[in-house]
Amino acid sequence: MNELDLDLWGDETLIRRQNQLKYQFWDLLGKVGDEFSQDFLHQIHPSSKGKKLAQGQDLGGLPYQVLDIIRDFDFDNGLNIRLLHWFGKGVFLFFLLGKQRFPKFDFAKIGLIPCQTESPFDYEEILDQDKKPIRNTSNLKYQQGYLRLTISESVDQNFQNWTQEIKRALEVLERHSAKPDN
Repeated sequence: MNELDLDLWGDETLIRRQNQLKYQFWDLLGKVGDEFSQDFLHQIHPSSKGKKLAQGQDLGGLPYQVLDIIRDFDFDNGLNIRLLHWFGKGVFLFFLLGKQRFPKFDFAKIGLIPCQTESPFDYEEILDQDKKPIRNTSNLKYQQGYLRLTISESVDQNFQNWTQEIKRALEVLERHSAKPDN
């Protein structure tokens, strides 16, 4: 492509609309994160590093925003909850679970699809994995599951739905962690 798309570049209305939408999602992700106090996160996972919002412009050529909750990315004993808002693709909930802390965890218990990719952060490949044959995940260095969340025009409805999905999954993880054999 040897020419600049000056029509797109000069469409101030479109750019302002996209930026407004980006700010709305950023605010929404922040509110979801605020539902989980640091004290609560420490009860779930004592090594919790809290919450963090981040954003970027190029995940597979599209802007994205991320809310990480707990933020312990250790593949053996860690726990991270990631809410990924990926423009044009959707909103996804990811649970990265330490393989020793949650041995052979059944992601179906919390309604998630197990990831089968070499990296837990290769989101394009993760979302395309249903087009490929199922592989043995026991040899992966990590264990992670994901769920595509519904998006409504209502900010309040999204807040309620996304927060509820996280809480529901955390309840299952809490019960799993409380088992004497874990």
